[in-house]
This record gives sequence, C-alpha cells and structure tokens, in this order.
Amino acid sequence: MPQTTSKTLLFTLILMTALPLLAANMFLASLEDIATEFKVGYDIVALTLSAYLLFTAIVQLIVGPIADRFGRKPVLLISLTLFFLASCGVASANSFDSFLIFRILQGSIATGLALSRAIVSDIFPPKQGASMLGYLAMAMSLAPILGPSIGGGLAEISGWRSNFWLYSLLGVGLWILIWKYLPETGQKPQSTLKEFINSYISLVSMPDFWAYTLILSLGISAFFCFITGIPRVANVQFSMDQTEIGLSIGTITCGFLFGSFLSGRLASKYSLDKMIISGRLIACFGILICAFLFFLGFMSPQSLLGGTLLVGTGNGLTSPSANLAVISLRKELSASASGLSGALVVLIGAIMTMITGMILNIYPHAYALVLVMGFVTFTSLLIAIHQSFFRKIK
Repeated sequence: MPQTTSKTLLFTLILMTALPLLAANMFLASLEDIATEFKVGYDIVALTLSAYLLFTAIVQLIVGPIADRFGRKPVLLISLTLFFLASCGVASANSFDSFLIFRILQGSIATGLALSRAIVSDIFPPKQGASMLGYLAMAMSLAPILGPSIGGGLAEISGWRSNFWLYSLLGVGLWILIWKYLPETGQKPQSTLKEFINSYISLVSMPDFWAYTLILSLGISAFFCFITGIPRVANVQFSMDQTEIGLSIGTITCGFLFGSFLSGRLASKYSLDKMIISGRLIACFGILICAFLFFLGFMSPQSLLGGTLLVGTGNGLTSPSANLAVISLRKELSASASGLSGALVVLIGAIMTMITGMILNIYPHAYALVLVMGFVTFTSLLIAIHQSFFRKIK
C-alpha cells in the first residue's frame, strides 16, 4: 500500500471512529437551549442521549453480519447517507418529536465505529492491527474532550442547530473519503443465508469471544462507573463546584488517551495477551492506590483522581488489543464480532451505570465508587489471566 494511501486510509479510519462520538456529545452544551426552544423539560431532552446510545448498540449488533455478507464499503456508504439525512432532519426540526426521531436515526453512524475495527483486522496482522487500533483509540478519547467545547463555541456563535449542520458536512466529507479511498476489505463470502446464520451462531458460542469481550466491556465499565459516580461523590463528599467536577471527569479520559498512545507505540512489539495483562495490572494498581490512600486517611479528590488516572491508562492499553483479539477469532466474521462486542460494551456499561447510580444514591462516598470500579477492574484482570494461560493470540 503506498505511503500516501496509508495516510489517507488512516485519516479515514480516524474520522470513522471519532464522528460517532462527536455526534454523541458535541451538542451537549446546548441541551438547555434545545429544551427551552421546544418547551420540554431538561430531563426529557437529556434522554435523547440515552436513546442515541441505545440505537448505536442496535446498529453495531446488526451491521456486522450485513457487512460480512455484502462488504464493508456499501454498508458504510448507506449508513452515512442515512446519517447525513438524519442530521439535516435534526437541524431543520420544528418540533421535539421530529427532533427526537431524527436524533435517534443519527445513531446509524455507529457503523463506522464497528467497521473501522473490522477493516483494521482485515488489513493488518494482529500486532500491527493492535498498534493501529491504539491510534484510533486516541481519536476516541479526544472526541469526548474536544467535542463539547467545539460544539458549545459553535452554538454560542450560530445557535444549537449549527452543530447538526456541521454533522451533516462531516458526514458528506467522510462519505467522499470512503467512496474514493477506502478499499473493500471484506472477503464477501458466497455462502447461503442459512450457512451464514450458522457461522454467526458458532461465533457467539465461542468461549474466547465472550472472554475477550468481557475483558473489554468490564474495563470500559470502570469508565462508565466513574463518570456516573464522580459528580455525586464530588458534590456530596468533597463539596466541589461544577467546574471542578467537569475537570475531574476528564482525568480518566486523559489517562485513556495516554494509554492509547502507549498502545500505538508498543502493541507492534508485544503479543495481544501481554498488552491486555499489562493494561489490567495498571488499572488494578490504580484502584489499589486509591484504597490504600483512603485507608491511610488521605480522603481527598487528589487521592481518588490520581488512582483513576491510572485506571484510564490501563484501559487505553487494554482496549485496542482486546478489540483485536475479539475480531481475530474468525476472520470471515470480523465485522460481526466487532459489532456484537461493541453492542455488548454499551449494554454492559449501561448496566454498570445503573448499578453505580443506585449504590451511590444510598452511600455517596468515594469508598463506594472505588469498590464498584474495583469489582469490574479486578474481574477483567482475572479473565485476562485465565486467557493468557489457556489461549495465546500472537
């Protein structure tokens, strides 16, 4: 592959990865304005984020089998066309009902998130693929950091609808990049639909698929637990203001960004299992630091956030390799594996979010938050250790 083509392909994959996350959070600063314009409660408008995430889980669940059968490129182009139309629909909405419908349909962009991982698996061997996914994960971690700031500034200048017009332009740009530069990397199996369904069933019946998916899902669940629990702990126990809480939420994301960078540099040198174990150990070490400092009496935001920074770093090291381990199990079903695992990450994260909220509603203490995060983090380590002994992916 020529060097210029490689750079263009990398940029295309980065945009495929980042745009679904930008679509999720770039407009969040405008929720109050949207609620005011459509004369609905803030809580009702906030539900559009949950509805969007639910639809992205469904999209990732069904798009893999379709892309494995009909190819990556046509599925991406169709989903981007739907995303463009939905974005225009949201930007032009004159009622909350139409806003909500088109907003949910924007979740079709999750196709890019699922298939970008499958395309990397199609093109690169495992070690190089994990390195590439590490760089893509950096885009995933930058999007939640930069998106709300960019969206807020744009809305301040041109109103909240400008965010959705920008989404439509980005969708068109990505459509052109995929159409012109993205090669078809799927194997396009010629099997019958019945044979394909049987193959898909065999994929979900593989213990290794569930093991690596759980490692990935539980690791990322620590992030969901943290962003759910830190606002309540920071407010009730540490008496932090909203600005300080916002900065606190960014610590685990910054750790993920650094871990993803390390993964991009190191994954080509070490096996997937070694990268996964290293990430899990660093994340668990962060939890232990929090617990130890609390035990010594250092009950402060710095003690909590310092440990969670390491949890984010560990997740950044683990996620690319765990993702590639999942989609490398059956090459001909890599898109299916990517989509299903992506959906499970969202669903398991949502479950842990609810559990964290219920626990901290009763006991809003840093101990409780660290305990929940520690449960998912150490469980993922135990599964990773089991896999390193019983199955080794080079």
